[in-house]
Amino acid sequence: MKNFSLPSPVTDDEISGEEKLRRVAKLVEELRDDFEHVNLLPHERNAAMEQLKVFGRNPENADPIFTSQGIEILTHHSFHSTSPTTSKAALQCLANALLTKPCTRQMFVDLGYSERAVGRLKKPKKDDEFLMSRILFLTTYGTTQSFEKLIDKHHLADHINDNIERHAKNKRPSPQDDQALSETLKLMFNITHLCPAIAKAFSKSISPIMKILSRRTVQSPPLDAPINLLINSLSNMDMEEKKAITNSNLKSCVEKLVEILDCALRVYGDSELDATVTPLLTLLKRIARVSPPPVIAAMKAMLLPDPPKSGLRSTNPELLHVRLLDYLTNPRSTSVYDGISSLFFELVGGDVDKLVGDFGLGLSSGFLMTRNLQVPSVKNSESSVRSSIASMSTNSAKSVDMSNSQRPLSKPPKATAAKTRVDPQRLMVLFDRLKHTDIVDYDDPRMRAAARNMIVELDPDEDT
Repeated sequence: MKNFSLPSPVTDDEISGEEKLRRVAKLVEELRDDFEHVNLLPHERNAAMEQLKVFGRNPENADPIFTSQGIEILTHHSFHSTSPTTSKAALQCLANALLTKPCTRQMFVDLGYSERAVGRLKKPKKDDEFLMSRILFLTTYGTTQSFEKLIDKHHLADHINDNIERHAKNKRPSPQDDQALSETLKLMFNITHLCPAIAKAFSKSISPIMKILSRRTVQSPPLDAPINLLINSLSNMDMEEKKAITNSNLKSCVEKLVEILDCALRVYGDSELDATVTPLLTLLKRIARVSPPPVIAAMKAMLLPDPPKSGLRSTNPELLHVRLLDYLTNPRSTSVYDGISSLFFELVGGDVDKLVGDFGLGLSSGFLMTRNLQVPSVKNSESSVRSSIASMSTNSAKSVDMSNSQRPLSKPPKATAAKTRVDPQRLMVLFDRLKHTDIVDYDDPRMRAAARNMIVELDPDEDT
């Protein structure tokens, strides 16, 4: 049998827009006649579909592709052609049309071919997983597609679970494998996001996804596909499904997620954190909520600061917990702040006193109030403050100038007039800042003094 090599397709750069439109219309007409009367030879059909695919990459001057008739022709050749070459080119052209022109998605759904796309996800041939998953993924936007029906009657969830399990067994995935996995994960994420009630249908994929994550080396950037898609997919899963999680995969997955978090905080700028790091923090929090004590202990060791020695915490920026605390004390992003504080709260078992004890009232109070959680009693806080002040005073009184071997100072030197004026001013500034936080309320001593006519203006020429 004679083999025909396909001619190189013409690109947009080689012809005018008017000529492109004429050729697109002619190709659509030829392919329509072909699916009605089968009047093209296989190599002619392949060449026509390949050329139409190239023209369809740029929707300008390609309008006939994006009509109801154009989508029907592409769909017919995608699912009925006996030639793998024709079918693949038609599927690629169809997927590009659904991506480029959202109005074509409902056209495809109305043709009733979604069930056929699901069927081809069962033990998919080369390229089928990528193309079928992408086409179904695009129909999650702005269509009447019923994914409940595709799951209940056509086993969509079963096919997706089987494909993810297959990827988990692949120890050396190729770039093409990762592309297919990415499309499958995007489809699963959108389904579980749009239809949370059917998320349990994908619980079987939790352990394989964790297995895939734990095997991956941290890439650069660390949260590019498919890593970010694996994380997003897990975030929508029913983590309460105990049978779906194996402890061995869980522990190794947590270790990998923390490693990714460590790398991500070094690589991404503040403006990128919301989209990249926040989903990872959310997933770690959800895992902490359902993890057994050994995994919780491991997470605490990796994420929480050690008890401070001599009242001082480490400030080494190479330590992950130091950088996490820095995002709490110097928030750059509301979602990242919430993600870190929520994760820490989960790791201390949701214990308010434990949270305040580990991180201090200053770091904890904002988080507690935004969630309508009771801040520890004022008495306890005052007692803690008094204790700290007393300790500081005692240590100050016992201070010694070791360089001169002097005895402890009996009393501080007399303050100048300027110092006695500046120190209260500084204190008032601190009071103002504290009041704006709404953490405490107080009666401003300046207002009280003004009401009693007690304010006395100082002479600016006094001793400075």
